[in-house]
Amino acid sequence: MSLFACPNSSRLWLRTALRGVSSRAAATTSASTTQPFSPARWLSGCAPRTRQGLSSSPSRCRNTAFGPNYPSVARRTLFSDKTIVKYEDLPKDYRDQIGLSFRSLDLADSEVLKVFGRGINSRRANHLLRILHGRRVAGTLEDPVFAVHTAQYTKDQISKALGYLRKSIPVNEVLNAGLRAEDELAQLEQDMEAEEKKGAKKSAKAGTKAEESAANPYVPDPVYGHSKLDEMRSRNVAKRKAKEVAEAEARRLAEARGEVVAGPLAKVSKQERQIENPKIAEYHKQAQSDLDAPPELKPWERIIPSATVVALVIGLLFSLATIYEEPEARYRLFPDISTAHATLGAIVAINILVYAGWRFPPLWSFFNRYMLSVVATVKPITMFTASFSHQKLSHLIMNMVPLWVVGSAVHDEVGRANFLALYLGCGALGFVGSLATYTLRGWLHISSLGASAATMGLCSAYFWEHRTDGFKIFGLPQDGVHGIVFLALLFVPQLAAFGKTSKLKVDIASHLVGMAAGILGIAYINKDTPQREKKVFEFTPPSKGDSAEVASGLDDE
Repeated sequence: MSLFACPNSSRLWLRTALRGVSSRAAATTSASTTQPFSPARWLSGCAPRTRQGLSSSPSRCRNTAFGPNYPSVARRTLFSDKTIVKYEDLPKDYRDQIGLSFRSLDLADSEVLKVFGRGINSRRANHLLRILHGRRVAGTLEDPVFAVHTAQYTKDQISKALGYLRKSIPVNEVLNAGLRAEDELAQLEQDMEAEEKKGAKKSAKAGTKAEESAANPYVPDPVYGHSKLDEMRSRNVAKRKAKEVAEAEARRLAEARGEVVAGPLAKVSKQERQIENPKIAEYHKQAQSDLDAPPELKPWERIIPSATVVALVIGLLFSLATIYEEPEARYRLFPDISTAHATLGAIVAINILVYAGWRFPPLWSFFNRYMLSVVATVKPITMFTASFSHQKLSHLIMNMVPLWVVGSAVHDEVGRANFLALYLGCGALGFVGSLATYTLRGWLHISSLGASAATMGLCSAYFWEHRTDGFKIFGLPQDGVHGIVFLALLFVPQLAAFGKTSKLKVDIASHLVGMAAGILGIAYINKDTPQREKKVFEFTPPSKGDSAEVASGLDDE
């Protein structure tokens, strides 16, 4: 609710105020005539139900006392000001995220600089002014539900915009908020009446069924005939159902009167699980942030530091890859294990250790700070560490299995140094991409973790490098499926789900950026490699006496 949300005290205060206004209006008009209700006002963008409005019925619109001063239809001439300042004139297609026009022409760059100063362009400034002017007219200026539409602006910018609007366009904000609250209260009353009628019909129907079952609770079995035990059971069932119906009706009436219903039938929802162990509760409290709101930073102040650190580290990794030489077998800790499996085994082991660490309460505070990418309080180091962090076993398995399968092939082709640079680069750039995306959209509450961006980046790099090669599984199809097809199967679902991030609770932005980084990274690594012939990779299960590789490359004829 935007204003006067209390159904008792606020409603009484509002009606008292409106009664006083009505009496003063009646003193200046004829006492013998009454005006009908004027369907001049509707709700638009209201928070409790939808942002399309609460009421579509004109029967509960504003009181006639406002009629003489605020007519429902205003005459406008060619030279009249079309800026809307009255709640009654609010258009039906008004939306909070779009706002209302505050003057005929938007502010020019020089005017924006004079009002806001530096740090905001004219397009964003005029958009903010339209949103705030619409809220002043709609009476939702203090409604926290719509704060998401201005989350990308700082408090200073919002304060300067309101100062300019209040100085340039006079609007009775208090009156508009009161009129909106009166409409919301009327709609609440209408909904309550409809709910009571609906409940009365249901209870009457249920009572009729209970009476019918009580009147004839037992029907003899057509095969086994009459049974006293069945008759007693049916009678008891009928009594219990009648009692449940009576209790449900009494509970519904008590809820309609605003009374709290105690007992086992009370509904409990959205309650946090209480931690019974005091030591764990202390660790949980220490792991929580003490910030009341995200720090006020401009978008570039959140994005640029992390992006700069990631770019420098990736550049350093690829520079070291040019001079790195893999050690000989006699200098390795596990000479019998291939370098690819040793590298991937170390990465998987780190991910498993971090996954286990999330189950250890004393580490919660450290992990929340350094193993989780948080848009509101971003740290550049988390762009790299979050790629090794998983809180769910299913998430860990989904990332480690393809990493082991595809990562081994990529490691064998590019070497350990380039593989690590590619893996870390895809993961870090994926988190930078999600940081930029959610910062620009104003989603500062988003946090992300996992190796999905790094793993999908390696898969994209592999299939891009083999985009013209064929892949056969169990000998089918005859010429194999081109790698570009598998790459498309990775990209298309991510693109389709890009607009459903909040619903799916999946960081789609990091996936897409990580995949793009993998393609660019493999292209950079192999930029000096001469073009090779096309191959067909065949994946078949090894026979009993064979110890050959599962995948083999065959030159096309």
